[in-house]
Amino acid sequence: MPARPDRASDPAPASPRSRPAPEPSSGEPLFHERLLPGVGSWIVAVALGGVLGLALVPLDLTVAIIVGVIAILIALGLAVLYSPVLEVSEHRFRLGRAQIDVDLLGPAQVLRGEDWQRTVGQDFEPLAHHCLRVWAPSGIRVEVLDPEDPTTAWVASSRRPEDLALALRTAQQHDEPGPSA
Repeated sequence: MPARPDRASDPAPASPRSRPAPEPSSGEPLFHERLLPGVGSWIVAVALGGVLGLALVPLDLTVAIIVGVIAILIALGLAVLYSPVLEVSEHRFRLGRAQIDVDLLGPAQVLRGEDWQRTVGQDFEPLAHHCLRVWAPSGIRVEVLDPEDPTTAWVASSRRPEDLALALRTAQQHDEPGPSA
């Protein structure tokens, strides 16, 4: 039986959670996450459409089925349409419709558990820009360094806050001017 090659020196395959951020010049975003609702919200959307169709059964079964299916599709479409997108590109951080240059941001602080609950609860910052979703149990807080901006920080829900913080650090390092020759 032949000896197996030693694979200890081979790098371990990157898992989806630990993969490095793409190079900023690749044209693709460093980070992209759509904060879609959780399973419970999808069930509620389908149930609401079904109830609307069910209410029309006494009038006409065919109309009730058509209206119910259309209502379900509209509810699901609205759930996707109103789900904010978090995206970090080469020089910008986009949070829903708002955007900011990454060079105007401080380091990202990953928040989970009690820290996250305190940030969105008793330590809520009224001057910060918030993008919060109850179905994402973690997030980040990034201080805004621009002295002319009245916004103190950006606080965002995320299911992958470590990846988002890494992408922001990568974009900020890419934005830093290199040593002059």
